Amino acid sequence: MSASITLIGSLNPEYLDKFNAWLEARGLQGAIRLLSDAQDAISVAQVMVDDSLLDRVSIRTELLRLSNDTGIDHIYQSSMLDIKTPGVAVFDMDSTLIKAEVMDELAVEAGIGEQISAVTASAMRGEIDFVESFVQRLALLKGLSSEVMDGVYNRIQHMDGISTLMKVLHHYGWHTAILSGGFTYFADRVQAEYGMTEVHANVLEIKNNELTGKHLGDIVDGERKKLLLTNIVTTQNVDWQQTIACGDGANDLLMLNHAALGVALHAKPLVREQAPCPMNNLGLDGILYLLGMTSAQIRELSA
Repeated sequence: MSASITLIGSLNPEYLDKFNAWLEARGLQGAIRLLSDAQDAISVAQVMVDDSLLDRVSIRTELLRLSNDTGIDHIYQSSMLDIKTPGVAVFDMDSTLIKAEVMDELAVEAGIGEQISAVTASAMRGEIDFVESFVQRLALLKGLSSEVMDGVYNRIQHMDGISTLMKVLHHYGWHTAILSGGFTYFADRVQAEYGMTEVHANVLEIKNNELTGKHLGDIVDGERKKLLLTNIVTTQNVDWQQTIACGDGANDLLMLNHAALGVALHAKPLVREQAPCPMNNLGLDGILYLLGMTSAQIRELSA
C-alpha cells in the first residue's frame, strides 16, 4: 500500500542522502520530491513508499525518534488524502488556531494567571482529567467582568498559516469546523474571521456582565470532540478517507487518531508520541504539504 513520509525542516543534500540510505535499509524504495522551493525559509520534501510488508507502528516510532534527534519533522502517513475532493477538517482552537490558551488569558485578567496556567498545562499534557480541571479553573473566574473578553481576543495572536490553510481548503469545498475546549465567544470570532463552517465550544454563563464561574451545556472534552467529528462526517456524507483533525493537547488525541490525517501541531510530548502525525516546524499551512501540495501551488491558491 502506498504511504508517504514528509520531511520538514533544515534539509540539505547530505541529510537527504542519509535519509535515502535509511529508507533503503528498511526496504523502502521511493524518490524524494521537494515540495518547497528556493524562497521558502523551511524546506519540505516528501517520498512515497510501499509499506505493505512493514510494521507501521515501528516505522512511526523510528521516525519520531529521528524527528526528536534532528529537529526535522519526519511525518509518516499510511495513506494520502485528495485535497481536490471535498472533505471534513476539524480543529482545536487554543494553541492550534490561536497562539494562546483562552482560559489562561482570562485568568491573567482576574489576577490569577500563574495559578490557572499551571493547571491548564497539566491538563494538556494529559496528567489530570480535562473536565475536572476545566470546572475547577472556570470556578476561579467567578466575578470577572465580561467586558475584558474583547480586549483578550484582540491581543491574541493567530497561528501561523491559518489564513493560507483555510483559503485553500475552502477553495476545494472542504467543510471546516472548530471543536474547542475553549469558549464560543472566542471561537465564534475565529470562525467568522476565516469563514469556517461551524463551531462547537463551551458556553460561558454570564450574569450582570460578570462570569459566574459556570458553563452552559455539555463540556467539549476529548470524547465529545471525537463524537462531534463523527457526527459532522455523517451529516456531510463524506468518506472517512477525506477527514483531517488538528490539535495539540491530550484532549485532542481521540479525534486525531479517529481522522484519516491527525496532525499534532506543536504538541506536548505525550501527544507527539501518541498522535499519528506530529508537526513542529511549520504552522497550519504545513498541513497542505502533508496533502502533497507544493509551495507554488499553495501560493497560487492563497493569493
